[in-house]
Amino acid sequence: MSIDGLVVPIATLFADDGALDPGRNSVFARGLSDAKVDHVFLLGSLGEFPSITDEERDRLQEIVIESVTGATDVWVGCGAPSTRQAVAYATSAEDAGAAAVVAVPPYYLHPALASVERYYRAIRAAVSVPVLAYNIPSLVGYALPPSLVHRLAGDGAIAGVKDTSGSLPSVEAFLAGAPASLAVFPGDDAFAAEAIARGAKGAVMGIANIVPKLCVALVRAARAGDSARAAELQGLVDRLVDVSRAGTFPAADKFLASHLRGASVGYRAPYDPLSPDEEKAVLARLDAIRGSLAPFLER
Repeated sequence: MSIDGLVVPIATLFADDGALDPGRNSVFARGLSDAKVDHVFLLGSLGEFPSITDEERDRLQEIVIESVTGATDVWVGCGAPSTRQAVAYATSAEDAGAAAVVAVPPYYLHPALASVERYYRAIRAAVSVPVLAYNIPSLVGYALPPSLVHRLAGDGAIAGVKDTSGSLPSVEAFLAGAPASLAVFPGDDAFAAEAIARGAKGAVMGIANIVPKLCVALVRAARAGDSARAAELQGLVDRLVDVSRAGTFPAADKFLASHLRGASVGYRAPYDPLSPDEEKAVLARLDAIRGSLAPFLER
């Protein structure tokens, strides 16, 4: 498999009563693959993975992996507070047909870096699919040092890293001196074009849940070296990100996917729908870019 291109951290959709909704998740995943995204990343932050039970995880993996079509494959988040739990999630994902697993480091309690290293090596030993690390210090509470990531990649323990640090210099630090085998992906939508221009293999873009064809076009232009087109599309992505920030995460992304793509979405407490005032704020910002988004929403 190729570890490059556009990765979409797919939203998890629920029924009106908060139960996992198989039908909604299946249709949503199929819509992303129809838009020609390269990879769907299941059970990431936007996918509300901490709120998903182990039983639901098994069902959700099955649904999404069965629903994607064409060249789109599925990566599954397997990070957990304990090594034993992360290994179990990783092996379950591989058994379900995942093309890769993505592991946030142990969170809540902060283990020593030597223990974090052993955590990733244990996941690698348990599965045959590629393993990617996931740096998101704002939620984990600490950052993965580039030196650790490079050492793991040099030993074949990981194949890539998603950096959602909110900092382009952080992405650059993972790129600088990295083994040739390490695929680096920015996890912040705003850095997609620039990071690819500097050597990233692609981008992880949450905004692709809302307008996937826009993100497909941006990543393709950036990877082809068409800097003018990539910059133009990045500007539109940045404006759409600003629209989503008028509401809470991840509800605003779901609301916009429903509003612009007609997706049937659903929520699970405490990650509730937008309030009426938040909806008004989101729609007010959206009005300024509706015309620019229209070509990417055509069927």
